[in-house]
Amino acid sequence: DSPLGETILECYNCGCRNVFLLGFISAKTESVVVLLCREPCLNVNALKDMNWDLSQWCPLIDDRCFLQWLVKVPSEQEQLRARQISAQQINKVEELWKTNPDASLEDLEKPGIDDEPQPVALKYEDAYQYQNVFAPLIKLEADYDKMMKESQSKDNVTVRWDIGLNKKRVAYFVFPKEDNELRLVPGDELRLCYSGDAAHPAWQAVGHVIKLTAQEEVALELRASQGVPVDVSHGFSVDFVWKSTSFDRMQGAMKTFAVDETSVSGYIYHHLLGHEVEVQMVRNTLPRRFGAPGLPELNASQAFAVKSVLQKPISLIQGPPGTGKTVTSAAIVYNMAKQGQGQVLVCAPSNVAVDQLAEKISATGLKVVRLCAKSREAVSSPVEHLTLHYQVRHLDTSEKSELHKLQLLKDEQGELSSSDEKKYKALKRATEREISQSADVICCTCVGAGDPRLANFRFRQVLIDESTQATEPECLIPLVLGVKQVVLVGDHCQLGPVIMCKKGARAGLAQSLFERLVLLGVKPIRLQVQYRMHPCLSEFPSNSFYEGTLQNGVTINERQSSGIDFPWPVPNRPMFFYVQVLEL
Repeated sequence: DSPLGETILECYNCGCRNVFLLGFISAKTESVVVLLCREPCLNVNALKDMNWDLSQWCPLIDDRCFLQWLVKVPSEQEQLRARQISAQQINKVEELWKTNPDASLEDLEKPGIDDEPQPVALKYEDAYQYQNVFAPLIKLEADYDKMMKESQSKDNVTVRWDIGLNKKRVAYFVFPKEDNELRLVPGDELRLCYSGDAAHPAWQAVGHVIKLTAQEEVALELRASQGVPVDVSHGFSVDFVWKSTSFDRMQGAMKTFAVDETSVSGYIYHHLLGHEVEVQMVRNTLPRRFGAPGLPELNASQAFAVKSVLQKPISLIQGPPGTGKTVTSAAIVYNMAKQGQGQVLVCAPSNVAVDQLAEKISATGLKVVRLCAKSREAVSSPVEHLTLHYQVRHLDTSEKSELHKLQLLKDEQGELSSSDEKKYKALKRATEREISQSADVICCTCVGAGDPRLANFRFRQVLIDESTQATEPECLIPLVLGVKQVVLVGDHCQLGPVIMCKKGARAGLAQSLFERLVLLGVKPIRLQVQYRMHPCLSEFPSNSFYEGTLQNGVTINERQSSGIDFPWPVPNRPMFFYVQVLEL
């Protein structure tokens, strides 16, 4: 009934349909309104030249209601006639809409809607029971992830074209954020399509995201450069290409854990399943000092953590905020590598955490290889020089000149003849293997530990950082490569794993392996000196989460900030509460 009739509410510039972001501007001359989203389009410079006064932008929603001219408020009589539904029903229907957009309240009555999967246990009979509990939960999460990503199609996308340093085509476009949990990250695969016109045939190509610019633009590097319609900029569509790799590797790790007796040591096998086992110690010669070259001097709790870890098959290190867990982890890895038990595998669930650790471990003088997913090789990284793909390209030996020639040819032409491609792949694989085998430490994400390039490697010693942010099956991927000594670093008092599927989270997929081992009685070694916060700020987490044990490695004077152009409420108090009322 509104003046807009059946018009779909969407941003004039980017097509965003999130009504909480949309607002309108009246055009100066004509009697029309233009809809624009608050982020990013209200700040796009090109729009400032249009015949609109952007300062007059008003949101479509005000005081938790649509504007009166857009949606008429029902009369009291109409409201009384409407069906009353509870918040719980609303939540359930919204959850159903994610898998079935046409679902209605009647669907909540259907049998099986409230069926919950079998929850995780504290202890398991054997690895088969363990697999039977976790496999359905991973499948739930995989199905949900697939559905969320594949529903993210965008039409009428405007593209600007560029060529990357590696001669590959790069498409830049705005991919508006929806109001759901999904966000694009470098390495994600997208399909760019053009339906064709009189001058161009229909075209599509797959590429992966290499960066997200500050202007909310996505940079997509295309796999193939043939037939790209670079003279066209409007009318493209973008789809997500869902990859099951990470979920497949979790399922694969659980299968290996069940069927391969050599995947983990007997002691670790029984410990992970929660069986009663006699405490074991690892026999080795302890170093005189536990620090490492190139790292800050360790404090007493850090040195104690390193010493304890080197003597146990399974260790948990709890690192409250600012307690130097990355330095402690690097010192542990350095001491493990010096024991001569083979290569050490170092993992974390996120790429950022892996890069930080790789940098710290490399500073000790150890030879580090950072293994990246192939889809992330074009993503810039602070440890570029440590990455396997960089080392393969920059290996300076005469035998490798053949590989370099083929690499240059491939970069210039985009593809090689089938015989050259075969030769190139064989040479590249051999070089990757050679570099990886010569490393003291291999760093990758937990999922990256399932990379085929590590298929024939065995790692007796594994350290997983941020392990409290990984799901249990994710943690298992690096462990089933022959582990005999495992160190899990994290803090179960901070953020846990992010689980998209609510059913999976309720069943316990959101509990990390670190947490379950704590519940089984494995006592974490806690780092106790924090170097980040003003002592006033650390008092709350110390008393609320760490039984008052957190000590301060910084003094009040080291955390004074003078000359700040900011109206600080109480100058000598390092905190204040900023109240922001959000109107939805």
